[in-house]
Amino acid sequence: MTARHFVNLTNGIEAIPNISEPYAFIRIQSTACEQKRWDFVLQDLDYTFLLALASGETCVVYDYGANKPVPRALYQGVEWVRYALNRRWLDVEITPVVRGHNVLAYFRECYSTLDKRTFTKIDYVRKFLNTNEIRIELRTGATQHDGDYEYYARILKEAA
Repeated sequence: MTARHFVNLTNGIEAIPNISEPYAFIRIQSTACEQKRWDFVLQDLDYTFLLALASGETCVVYDYGANKPVPRALYQGVEWVRYALNRRWLDVEITPVVRGHNVLAYFRECYSTLDKRTFTKIDYVRKFLNTNEIRIELRTGATQHDGDYEYYARILKEAA
């Protein structure tokens, strides 16, 4: 199966010069994870990303942490996405691990409080499910350019 590449905005833009395949953009916000806005994290997912996962493609997500090797959007946000989609689409409850800790009980609780609108979105894509596994890989690193939008604009301009 093929791999689809997704650059997480904004710091993931730094990875673009090293991505040799076509890529798209996604935005899983670290702030939403910090604020425990789990409905928002799922509702804000791009349909291209969701359809690629539903098709069985491996989705490679690129992002850089502000002075740390793995940003919260990936170590917590992507793990939440993986958990929720496995549970809703595949009826499989995986054991999510965040920074070495089993967070199954916490994610179970969060899942039980999701809004109907969230389920409506992910159920729409479930109609196209053609896989028995949610495949997400992470490509991460630390950045010294957090908040440097001119830097990211230059990368985008050079990649155009």
